[in-house]
Amino acid sequence: MMLASVQDKIVSVAKLRAWKLAIVGPSVFWYFPILYALLTTNPTVNPFGLTALVIVLMISASWGFLLNDLFDREADAKSNRADASHGHGLTKTQMEILILSTAAISWVIVFSIGGGYVFKVVLAVNYLWGIFYSTPPVKLKVRRFWGLLANSLMERPLPILVFLTYMGYFNILTILFPVMMELSWSVFKHQAADVKEDIAAHIDTFAAHLGEELSSKIVRDFLNPLSFLMVLSLIVISWLNIAGLRPLMAIVFVLVVTGTSAAYIGEKRGRVTTYFTSTDPPYIIFLNLAYRFVLLPIMALGVLDFRQAYYPLIVLLGATLIFHGYQYSKILEQRHR
Repeated sequence: MMLASVQDKIVSVAKLRAWKLAIVGPSVFWYFPILYALLTTNPTVNPFGLTALVIVLMISASWGFLLNDLFDREADAKSNRADASHGHGLTKTQMEILILSTAAISWVIVFSIGGGYVFKVVLAVNYLWGIFYSTPPVKLKVRRFWGLLANSLMERPLPILVFLTYMGYFNILTILFPVMMELSWSVFKHQAADVKEDIAAHIDTFAAHLGEELSSKIVRDFLNPLSFLMVLSLIVISWLNIAGLRPLMAIVFVLVVTGTSAAYIGEKRGRVTTYFTSTDPPYIIFLNLAYRFVLLPIMALGVLDFRQAYYPLIVLLGATLIFHGYQYSKILEQRHR
C-alpha cells in the first residue's frame, strides 16, 4: 500500500506542467545569445559549467511555474485547471517541499560551477522576481501591468543576463539581446492566449484587464509583426559579425522572409489555416519553426566547428529541440484529427 502511494506521488510529480514548460517555453530563447557569444568571442568559461547553468535555469524556470501553481490552487479550483498538471495531484505541503528542493538543487549546482558574483546576483534577482510574481501579499501576477513586466523579466531578460555575465560577455549586446529576445516572443502573447481561462478563474492579468478583443488586437497588429522584425534583426546581426557563417545566414534570411510571407499570404487567402494557439497565426508558426530548427542548428554547427569544447551545450540544445519537435508533432496531430 505504501509503495503504491509513493508510486502515485512520483507519477503526480512527473505530470506537473512545470517540467515541460521550462523546456518548451523560455529556454529555447536563451540559446541564441549564448551561441552568439561563443561564436564572436574567445571564451574561457568552462563548457560543462555553461551547460550545467542552462540546466540550472531550466530548473529555475520550473521552480517559478511550481511556485505559481502553488499559490493559484484556489483560483484553479474555480476554473478547469484544477488537475494534476497544475499540482493538484499533490498536497500543498508536498508542493512546498518540491519547491524548496528544486531551489536547493539549483543553488548547489550554481556554487559548484564557478563564475563571479555578478551572475549569482542576477540569478538571485530572477528568483526574487519569481517570488514577487506569485506570492502574496505582493503577487505581481494579479497587478496587471506590473505582473506583465515581472513575468517578462523572469522568462528571458534575466536568465539571458545570467548567462552573459557568467560568460563575461559585457558590451551593448549584453543589454540589447535580453530585450530583443523578449520582443521576439512577448510574454503578453501567453497572457492573450490564456485570457478566457484567466477571466473565468478571476485572475486579473494585464491581458484579462484589457479584455480578449483588445489583447488579441495588440498581438495581431503589433507583437506578431514585431516578432518577425526581431528574428530578422538577429539574423542580420549574426551575418554582420560571424564571418564563417555568412553564406548560411544569408540563406536563413531569405528562407525566413519568403517562408513567413508565403504563410501570411496563404492565411489571408484561406489556404493555410493551422493555428497552434489563438496568438499563433501561420506565419508566426513558420517563424518559430525557422528560429528553432534552422537558425539555432546552424549556429550550433558553427560552435562545433569553431569551439569544439562546447559540445555538451550542443548536445543539450539537440535534446531540447528534439523535445520541441515532439511537442509540435503532437499539436499537429491533434489539429488534424
